[in-house]
Amino acid sequence: MIKDRNCLLRASIIVVSYNGMLENTAPCLESIFKETNYCNYEVIVVDNNSTDGTQGYLRQLAARHHNIKFVLNKSNRGFAGGTNDGIHVSSGNYLVLLNNDTAVTKGWLERLLKPLNEDRAIGMVGPVSNEVGNEQRIFVRGTTPEVIMEEGYAWTNMSSGDIFETDRLGFFCVAMREELTETVGLLDEKFSLGYFEDDDYCIRVKNAGYRLVCCEDVFIYHRGSKSFAKRENPTHTLMKKNKKLLEKKFHIKYSPPHPRDRHLELIGSYIERIKKEGLAPGLMYKIDNRLRLLEGMKPRGLLKKLRFERRLNHLNNLLRQYTRCEGRHHNE
Repeated sequence: MIKDRNCLLRASIIVVSYNGMLENTAPCLESIFKETNYCNYEVIVVDNNSTDGTQGYLRQLAARHHNIKFVLNKSNRGFAGGTNDGIHVSSGNYLVLLNNDTAVTKGWLERLLKPLNEDRAIGMVGPVSNEVGNEQRIFVRGTTPEVIMEEGYAWTNMSSGDIFETDRLGFFCVAMREELTETVGLLDEKFSLGYFEDDDYCIRVKNAGYRLVCCEDVFIYHRGSKSFAKRENPTHTLMKKNKKLLEKKFHIKYSPPHPRDRHLELIGSYIERIKKEGLAPGLMYKIDNRLRLLEGMKPRGLLKKLRFERRLNHLNNLLRQYTRCEGRHHNE
């Protein structure tokens, strides 16, 4: 639990829903109320005109929990528009944007807000997850939420206080100080129903001079963007349109690092820690986890494959070198 003096700092958890009540919204909200121990938070649900009973469910939930409020939109305002609606009615010092196809884990909010408390240079914070398109992803074997979340606990238990810096955070779960929206503004609603509105916001936050970090000791279960399959616009068409919008907005050719390159960099950072701090079970666990993830991310092109294998071999050689040295120290 965060110290009492910090309980004055209220957190507003904003969830945007659009249908999928039984498989997404209800499990997400129930997990928040079950697993959140932070002493001062509110939940704001913005419903984008669902037709599956979501609005009735929200009224029932509000009768059971004093710290929930909801906005019932008369049209589908998309992720950016719905999130902005939630921000407008929020009262928190912190804003936490959380997809409705997620489930949180015990202690998540305290640990997610900690870097924002400790370093004003940090603008946004995200967790690790089983399903995300960058280096926030960790390897899991499980196929059910329960098993996957157990694997997430195993990872976070090995990562107490660990964070890493990144250029992109997936907006399935992201935390920021409320004042950031005064500096950077709200989400750009030109991105319509979704895709690249998170990249856009990350670029804006970094351009404002802030750092983005991932808390490795926070795991959030994420089902993934399956809801896009139900929409009229095919996913690839929407992605292509919004990527062009992003590039035009910032006058750039947008090509973020491939996740496998970032995983390799993180493995390298773990090995450097072994060199400086000594062999630790948590570091070896995380190295093994990311190596398993990389097995399914090998490049197909010959040149890219050779470069990937060269980097991987270099890291494996360093790891063997430092673990042998550590073993000799123990024997002495």
